[in-house]
Amino acid sequence: MIEVVRSGRVSASPERVWHVVSKSERAPEWLSSAESVEIISGSGCGQRRRIYGKWGRRRSEVDQEVIEYRRPLVLAWRHLAERLDGRPAPRFAASTVFRVELEPAGEGTLVRLRSLQEPASAVRGLLIKLFGRKEIAQGMERSLVRLADVLR
Repeated sequence: MIEVVRSGRVSASPERVWHVVSKSERAPEWLSSAESVEIISGSGCGQRRRIYGKWGRRRSEVDQEVIEYRRPLVLAWRHLAERLDGRPAPRFAASTVFRVELEPAGEGTLVRLRSLQEPASAVRGLLIKLFGRKEIAQGMERSLVRLADVLR
């Protein structure tokens, strides 16, 4: 399992942060990989949605399912399918889970973003470690900055 974690403190209560991160339609405001979101079905745990964005210069689509929804502390989703320019993306990870964890911290909230990827093979795991981990970490850092900006 390859784990990437980034965290930051925001000057807002966990409830206020939850109000932003738990609403799928608000993902483009704070999640750096999201340009738009299509809700396919459901709400809360079990919701299925499609995130549209870019991966480098290519258009990306990621089908996700919310697998944990514990107000106001944890939101997690898993990737069901990934596409680049409308075609299935190369399968580097056999599974990907992304978690947003909120923890009260004085007058604010500690926001922890966590990506967990099970490599599809040893070689692909090495590629994720060498190249993908840095890209994921940078995206998380941008997301934390954007989230803090939204909550100001």
